[in-house]
Amino acid sequence: MENRREGDRPARDAATARASVIDGPARRRLSASGRRHSETREMVLRMIEAQSAPVSTAALSTATGLHENTVRGHLDQLYVDGYIGRQREPASGRGRPAWLWTAARPDSENPYAALAGVLADSLAQAGGDPVGRAREAGRRWGEEIAARRAAAAQTPEAPAPARSEGHRDEASAPSARQTVIDVMREQGFAPDDRGDDVMLCRCPLIEAATKHPTIICAVHQGMIDGVLASTGDRAETRLIPFSAPGRCTLQLRVVR
Repeated sequence: MENRREGDRPARDAATARASVIDGPARRRLSASGRRHSETREMVLRMIEAQSAPVSTAALSTATGLHENTVRGHLDQLYVDGYIGRQREPASGRGRPAWLWTAARPDSENPYAALAGVLADSLAQAGGDPVGRAREAGRRWGEEIAARRAAAAQTPEAPAPARSEGHRDEASAPSARQTVIDVMREQGFAPDDRGDDVMLCRCPLIEAATKHPTIICAVHQGMIDGVLASTGDRAETRLIPFSAPGRCTLQLRVVR
């Protein structure tokens, strides 16, 4: 994959992004907390959405004319709100590679949404236990996601000090709960952690989920099961579809 950095049409992209928010606050989207984006944050988001390859913080800083720390602050919040995803730049030497940013595009057309609807229709009409089959498929999906994330997280680092068997490095290993929340964010659900409950503020398959909520939500529940299985922790989870307008609730309690 070609990773474009500082050179990709910065002036034209910046002008396009600024023009796209000139129409005022009605064109700006909302954070997970309900606050409308500033023009600058919306500009950063739209610039990422305009890229055909992952883009670095340095390239965004060059394109927007903003200081890297300012851009980084917007990126962190857009990531928390589920608008963008991130991946490590390929390692090249010592030190941890930088983040590259991609658009989650939850508000644009999902090319797999129609396929998800057809598959949900097929499961519903097949008889037997469609919800069980959907959950098992989701579990396999979650295991694959966890495996890909684990592979991507492997970067060259100095050897770690020896640890006793069964010891978890809390400084480097995210909790099972945080892992699930990160995956839900990366999949476009815009999770809002509220303690035992996690509000999912978006659904990337809203059309299919509206027609077949038990099947689509069973897939997502299975995905959560698969991700949790990869952490080695046990948890009590329950996904409640459409618990509030435009939102679902994930009840998530890790059992120690």
